[in-house]
Amino acid sequence: MGYSRGITEVQVSKGALWVASDTYPLRNIARTSMREIEPDYAKAKAEFVKKLVLQLLLVFAGLALMSASTFIGFLLLIVGAGLIARAYQRLQKVLNAPTLYVLQITTSGSPQTALTSDDKGLMDKIFHQLMEAMDNPEIQFHYEMPTYNINGDSIYQFGDHNTGQVTR
Repeated sequence: MGYSRGITEVQVSKGALWVASDTYPLRNIARTSMREIEPDYAKAKAEFVKKLVLQLLLVFAGLALMSASTFIGFLLLIVGAGLIARAYQRLQKVLNAPTLYVLQITTSGSPQTALTSDDKGLMDKIFHQLMEAMDNPEIQFHYEMPTYNINGDSIYQFGDHNTGQVTR
């Protein structure tokens, strides 16, 4: 799963929720929910260690072969070191990834991710203001806020503690 950061305009006006160019009429919203996406630090560390063991074996094989064949030994050493550097870079990417907060909107179909941000306080504020606006269409608000666009599989969760359904 990858993501990119950007600025998104969010507003409620004229009886609709506007998130960038997407519009959700308040009268058509059946449900809203907040989800938390936390990076799996333990899994990333375990994968790094598992790969590191194999890559160190490659480096040590390269060192052992240096006396028999300098070219092959050096090649194994360089490939092993490159793989270690790449695995470390991937580990750092996960360890530095923020926890993301997702506002999901359900209309007549499946839930859709309307907004994703790492600012929990602002996401909670928008969520509660949206709930108020659904009860009172006269309420209006407007924000320009940093958000994340998540690339990868779309995962929809129905109910609490379910594994969800992966759609492609």
